[in-house]
Amino acid sequence: MQRQFESLTFRVYRIVTYVTYESQVFEQGSGLTLKDLEGQGFDFSLIKARLTHNESFSGTGILIKGNAGKSLLLTCAHVIDFPDTVFTYDDNASSSGHRYLLGLSVKTSQVIQVSGNNLHCRAEILVSDPVNDLALLEIPPGSGEVHGVIPMAAGSDLAWGDRVWLTGYPSGRFMMTSGLISNPGNSDGLLMTDAPFSEGYSGAPAFVYDRRANGFRLAGIGRSVAARSSYVLRPEKEIHEAPYNISLPYTGPVYVRTEREPAPGVTFLIGSSMLDDFLKSCDAVLQLNGWGGLAREMRQEVN
Repeated sequence: MQRQFESLTFRVYRIVTYVTYESQVFEQGSGLTLKDLEGQGFDFSLIKARLTHNESFSGTGILIKGNAGKSLLLTCAHVIDFPDTVFTYDDNASSSGHRYLLGLSVKTSQVIQVSGNNLHCRAEILVSDPVNDLALLEIPPGSGEVHGVIPMAAGSDLAWGDRVWLTGYPSGRFMMTSGLISNPGNSDGLLMTDAPFSEGYSGAPAFVYDRRANGFRLAGIGRSVAARSSYVLRPEKEIHEAPYNISLPYTGPVYVRTEREPAPGVTFLIGSSMLDDFLKSCDAVLQLNGWGGLAREMRQEVN
């Protein structure tokens, strides 16, 4: 089992997405709506500040098939899919129901870096499904390696108490964890496990050991952890990322921000039945990009 699992770890990669946004912050009470931005006579004096900020997001991907020309990675959509435009509104609206804007952020660049197993390269998004939180990426093959289709467990074969092993890059460090499956027959296709989960495990493969086949199969991929929400007062200057000396008393405006605290022991996995449906829906795109028959191959592996 250890040797088999070690061979599977060579198909697990770290994914880091770098995103740059250019933001414009408008004067409070300016009364701007989206319709005003579309017009030709926009008053640029209403812009209070212009900012450029960079963000990075990390996760994990599993190589589900590879040939001499390219490899295909499966991961969560929230690791690599970010909106082109982000609007920030206040609580007021015009008489016609259009909400007033506080800020506008436009994505100017996005780079997806994949690393691991002596490979460091950029990835291209082949398919992204934000609704089901799944995505497929293409990367160059490492040293011209060829990988067959990764075996996947049938959703009907998973049972309460089956142990799963997750391998990924929490906090950028390559490691594994394990837990027990709960609620395998859930109608929404999600599995629950008590395996520890932290940032970077999104997209991490969860393997279950099939004793009849004497091998590991993909039961799903890590998605998220349950969280508790709390409301915290923050200084208004934090919105605009203005420098502030924390040793001085703050007397300016404040706002309420929602903060989420992870609830340990409740981890959600996107189950294999959901993965199967996703691959079926991608069949036309996969055929067009030289991955013809992938969904069928993975279903055959299940059988």
